[in-house]
Amino acid sequence: MTGPRTVLVFQNRFLLGGQERQTMLHLRTLDRSRWEPLVACFRAEGEHMADLREMGVRVDEVPVRSLGTPRTAWLVKQLSDRIRRERIALVHSQDFFTDVVGTLAARLAGVPSIVTRVDLAHALDPVRYQLLRGVSHLATRVLVNALCIRDLCLRDGVDPSKMVVLRNGLDLAAFDAAAEAAPAPGAPDFGRLTVINVANMHHPVKGQPDLLAAMRLVLREFPQAQLALVGDGVRRPLLEAQARRLGIEDRVLFLGHRADVPALVARAAVAVSSSYSEGISNAVLEAMAARCAVVATAVGGTPEIVHDGVTGWLAPPGAPAALAARIGAALRDPITARRAGQAARGLVAREFAVEEMREAYDALYGGLADAKAAPPSRWVVPGPRRTEGAAPAAPPAEWDSATPRQEKTPGPTGPGAERMEAGDGAQA
Repeated sequence: MTGPRTVLVFQNRFLLGGQERQTMLHLRTLDRSRWEPLVACFRAEGEHMADLREMGVRVDEVPVRSLGTPRTAWLVKQLSDRIRRERIALVHSQDFFTDVVGTLAARLAGVPSIVTRVDLAHALDPVRYQLLRGVSHLATRVLVNALCIRDLCLRDGVDPSKMVVLRNGLDLAAFDAAAEAAPAPGAPDFGRLTVINVANMHHPVKGQPDLLAAMRLVLREFPQAQLALVGDGVRRPLLEAQARRLGIEDRVLFLGHRADVPALVARAAVAVSSSYSEGISNAVLEAMAARCAVVATAVGGTPEIVHDGVTGWLAPPGAPAALAARIGAALRDPITARRAGQAARGLVAREFAVEEMREAYDALYGGLADAKAAPPSRWVVPGPRRTEGAAPAAPPAEWDSATPRQEKTPGPTGPGAERMEAGDGAQA
């Protein structure tokens, strides 16, 4: 067959978020002489839709609203018929909901499928987690961006030959241009020592309450410092109230969604990730690319890129005092902080360059385009989701009891299903 092969890239929605930005980067850098992307999504909406139109990528809606309905089964069958009719070479799903629908449709059509897993399933209830395990066994390949996620899949019995570790990509030339540009109006006064955190405010897993508690301790030694929180979500009022209770509201800036994140982190003194669970955090990667000193909790894939004392500093999750000590050490010794920032930039350039990502996708697709759907992996009884002695995968339970349900529901929901944010991105 001559000409580019069609690849169905299946994305829930195209909202702001790290996972969505990775999909956009992949589509933008895909070798169009070999692959023609066709995007399907449950809801054709989100901030990136205009970018897709500008790129000339066709977007079709597959209006799944709940996984457990007869209509969804009919939509899966319709999608599989279309895959055969349009001779789509493979189906690459990007998140939990599309992993389920895309894998089932691909198997019905007899074409290869790729399940993408970029976190440790912290937002999934037990039923959904078993469903994710199931489609991981059915898929031809399971793509992960971190070794910790690969290990979780292997513990679940996914065939090792199906596993592909493909790191996130970062277009360093574009990032550097954005970092050098002047910040947009409303940016912090970087004449002050600025600690920055880029994370959504939809889910307690991001750990901002710990960071606020840590910042109160940091301010005792560095009263001129300030904390800039980039991102938004339903938890923002709770975080603003906490800052007031701690008496630090005049040193905490809630910046909301920002398009100039590279310019902000490039001017900050320290970037902090206080999460309880991560795959490979795009926010951490971008801070490292900006040569900003990074302090992060030692969870998930973060220790794979933040090497303690070399490319940044690690602290245990759920420990504000330890987090404050690490932030204070970085502020106290700017020479060592700059050295760590330089080392971090070198690691990103070596392991996360967009060229490496593009070549890896090209090889992955090329190896699957003429293959048939692989047989399911062997099924094993699931063990605990974390290994002995590992960090907790979620913040204290009492946080959730105080958290309002997210008002927007990015993916399909059914009876008893938890509402989830769209991806686990930096500003989702």
